[in-house]
Amino acid sequence: MTNAPFAAKKLINELGIEDTSSIAIEDLIIYHNGIVKEADLKNCDGRLVMKSGRSIVTIDSKIEFQQRKRYVLAHELGHIILHADKAASFTDDDSTLEGYKKGPQEKQANDFAAELLMPTDLFKTACHQRKFSPDLVRELAEKFNTSLTSTVYRFADLGSHPIAAFYSKHGVNQYWKKSDDMNYRVPDHNKLAVPTDSVANEFYVYNRIYPKHEAVQEITKSTWFELGKYDEDSAMYEFCIITPRYDSVLSVVFEA
Repeated sequence: MTNAPFAAKKLINELGIEDTSSIAIEDLIIYHNGIVKEADLKNCDGRLVMKSGRSIVTIDSKIEFQQRKRYVLAHELGHIILHADKAASFTDDDSTLEGYKKGPQEKQANDFAAELLMPTDLFKTACHQRKFSPDLVRELAEKFNTSLTSTVYRFADLGSHPIAAFYSKHGVNQYWKKSDDMNYRVPDHNKLAVPTDSVANEFYVYNRIYPKHEAVQEITKSTWFELGKYDEDSAMYEFCIITPRYDSVLSVVFEA
């Protein structure tokens, strides 16, 4: 089965799950003939080994936030359900979990995790006709018991206010994603340093992390987007989710 969202919906319906925020992902893995353990993993968040219908999921004991653990476990559960027809081993780090590593299996596992933890209908209802803001992302993350990062990516797909999300690590852009109705062209930032006039660059150069009440900073459109011949370099806003553990920044860019 490779239709990841359908597989997640099917699982929710089969088990009669009504409140996805309270799902114990460990129990779902056990239900599918797997075991879950924690260990001090090096350079990855999760590891999965499966053979003959049985699975062992190992999650890094150093992961600080429970919401991050839930997403890692949901991602591994996606592999178990979607890719159970073969003996396989998956090692998942920030590249596979952020969605920018090439390969259909990783995308399918992420799509499964997103639908399991933040079902489309419920998520759309929760943010219907609401503008993007850090407070809204925090509210949605609390409602669905998910990380801010995974909530932002889901909002890019399902929210009613266009955003673009740029993921960088060690000061270098790795991946970007934008809402379908964010109608500005993104130049080829990947594998290049973050823009010098971006809020992300302030973290990498000055180790600056803005307090909560100053989390949204004004930038210009040309910081992250390519201006057309007649485009005005108007004001936009950047909100950064910083993860010192990975030396990474997720820059969320939007208009008021």
